[in-house]
Amino acid sequence: MGICNNPFTDDVNALSDEDFVLLKYAVATRRCYEKTGFSTYTELVENYRLIRPCPRCGSDEYIKNGKTPAGHQRYICKKCDLEYSTLTGTIFEHSKKDLCDWVNFVTMMCHNVQVEAAADMCEISHKTAFEWRHRVLATVSDYQKRTMLKKRVWIDETYLEDSALLSQPDWQPKRGLSKNKICIAVAIDVFKNPYAVICGHGKPSSKRIKDALQNHIEEGSVIVHDKERAHNALIKAIAGVDESYKADTKDANYLEGMQMVNNLCSWLKYYLRRFPGMKQENLQHYLDWFVYLFRVTKDKEKWTKVERVLRHLALSETTFRSSWT
Repeated sequence: MGICNNPFTDDVNALSDEDFVLLKYAVATRRCYEKTGFSTYTELVENYRLIRPCPRCGSDEYIKNGKTPAGHQRYICKKCDLEYSTLTGTIFEHSKKDLCDWVNFVTMMCHNVQVEAAADMCEISHKTAFEWRHRVLATVSDYQKRTMLKKRVWIDETYLEDSALLSQPDWQPKRGLSKNKICIAVAIDVFKNPYAVICGHGKPSSKRIKDALQNHIEEGSVIVHDKERAHNALIKAIAGVDESYKADTKDANYLEGMQMVNNLCSWLKYYLRRFPGMKQENLQHYLDWFVYLFRVTKDKEKWTKVERVLRHLALSETTFRSSWT
């Protein structure tokens, strides 16, 4: 149906500004429900938190105590008398925006849209979009600590210019893998579980590689790598099986053998280029988000990206640091 034949056009055009805002909200709420199955924070959180424990003492004995001014369910703990709400301890706790605004923003983050574009498309301020991005990042700050790669694992390194050094007045470009570049140790196993962690500056030593990866690779795993000598200590430490290929982009065996991790490095570099203004001390948080989204995408047949992320945000009890950039 074309716009000219739309029976609602005249009615919408006749609405006052105030009524038009209400109509937009009603439409956004319905779209939110159709997309996620939820239209309010209470529906979202109570669906995943079947028992809402007390944030102070951890007790699951409570009584309901009406609603907050924002309409969220309020509770009182029977043991310590703490009053708290449905959103206490989540990143939504102090949000003044509706759930549908968050759903739109999470959708943008699932596609790694830059903060300026996300703010414009979600019709929120740049300051709000900036804060929301880091609220989300805070929920995955420890995500990779539990990672354990198994069976067959590909490892490599990729490098990123250190923007902090680039801004120094005496900075001069250096050739090769200089100390001007941040080293990121990258690994992925046969089940397509990735891992990415900062590994110092410049070409890594055996100790740096071992410290970065040893606790995240199962003992006895096959380690596929590019004959980098710094990898040998890691392989020995985990009693791994060595499978190596000489790095040569003209060698079909190398390209095929290292394809898994080479592709991961390419995706990671493409991802990081979307955030040119981030502080380097926050780089690991962006790596954690990359790995989290990689795994979410892998399981997209079970959950849609947005639904999976919303569930994660509802279940995460995270303290947000407003100093992040």
